[in-house]
Amino acid sequence: MKKISLLAIVLATCAVVADAADTRTLTHNELAAAIEVLDLDTGIGDVKITAREGVDDIAIEVLLTPRRGGFFSSKRQAEREVEAASLRASSKGNRLVLRIDPQADEDRRFEEHWTIEIPTHIRLMLDHGVGDVVIRGIAAGLDIDSGVGDVDVEILEGDVTIDLGVGTAVVHAPASAYASAEGAGGVGDARLTVHGERIASGGFVGHSASWTGSGSYHIEVSVGVGDAVITLD
Repeated sequence: MKKISLLAIVLATCAVVADAADTRTLTHNELAAAIEVLDLDTGIGDVKITAREGVDDIAIEVLLTPRRGGFFSSKRQAEREVEAASLRASSKGNRLVLRIDPQADEDRRFEEHWTIEIPTHIRLMLDHGVGDVVIRGIAAGLDIDSGVGDVDVEILEGDVTIDLGVGTAVVHAPASAYASAEGAGGVGDARLTVHGERIASGGFVGHSASWTGSGSYHIEVSVGVGDAVITLD
């Protein structure tokens, strides 16, 4: 799980968001023919990724929003950081790496809200800090490591690994594609449903549930504080 201090989480939750006029949008398009893996590293903010058939490129939009880190922090400093930030997209073999420069730290005073459209054949690797994550339509698997916020995934096929610190992780997938599924909530519930039938979970404070199928891929969802929810149709 991405390392974020308690102070950073509190400040992100209590931040005062600036007016829309102070925001900045960064965009980038990348041809997808040679890309098999999208490697995304994000700080504070929401992430939405949609995979579509027939798409030839990767379309990226990042909305940067200045925020105050507390009552005594400078709004102007937050605006300067937004003005200085840049979207870095670098190709390493079959991997596209996306970051906002300068790299995230506990004192960065803006949120980054990502909207990305990709072809279905690309695998996702996401290292995320604070905020909600929504993934739709990927058919090549994903690996998500997130600190705080809800994770909502609808996937066609491919291995799924989600490690979430605090929040609710939801995965919706076709049962025929999977050989196994396992969900665990450290302080919370694990709800696993296959073709409408609830699989019994075990545990006292933390719960876990597992299932074995006849497909090729695997789902593993682990939540520190919160619920792990897996639905296979």
